[in-house]
Amino acid sequence: MFAEDPLTKYPLRQSLLPGAEGLAVFAQRGPVDWLSRPDQYVFICEGRGGRIYAANEAALEEAQQLIRDAHGDQVVSREPEIHTFVDPALDAVVEPIMFLRLKSPRAYATVLRDELDRRRADVKEEDLQRHDIVIRAEVRLADLMGYAKAALAMSNGSAVIWNWLLRYGMA
Repeated sequence: MFAEDPLTKYPLRQSLLPGAEGLAVFAQRGPVDWLSRPDQYVFICEGRGGRIYAANEAALEEAQQLIRDAHGDQVVSREPEIHTFVDPALDAVVEPIMFLRLKSPRAYATVLRDELDRRRADVKEEDLQRHDIVIRAEVRLADLMGYAKAALAMSNGSAVIWNWLLRYGMA
């Protein structure tokens, strides 16, 4: 699955369109290596516009900020899209399933766990440490969107979240 399309490892995508005058950055087709961080995101020019391919929501936000810093309002962004495709072996649509690791002070464990339950996360492990809790879970990317900001708000900025693409699976 990953070997067939190297962009599959970037489950979040966002189209970029130049302002009325266009931008030189979009003039050539293909990857824009000097803007990309291949472990997190790549920019690819697709004719008149371009697209961000991101590994997760935090990577997409970093790429968006980079474009804003470099080109301001000369680039118009469309809504982010979650990459899905039909897996021929399963004959079904598959979507990104993310692995989530959350570390937070124990005082916020219940509210953070409740939010994960609301987002239909499959909690695999909870590790109670001296003052913290570490939660490891699997969750659909579609359900995970916005969780990092919500968790920070619920924990007064003390939660630390990592997530990455685990696999593509059926919805």
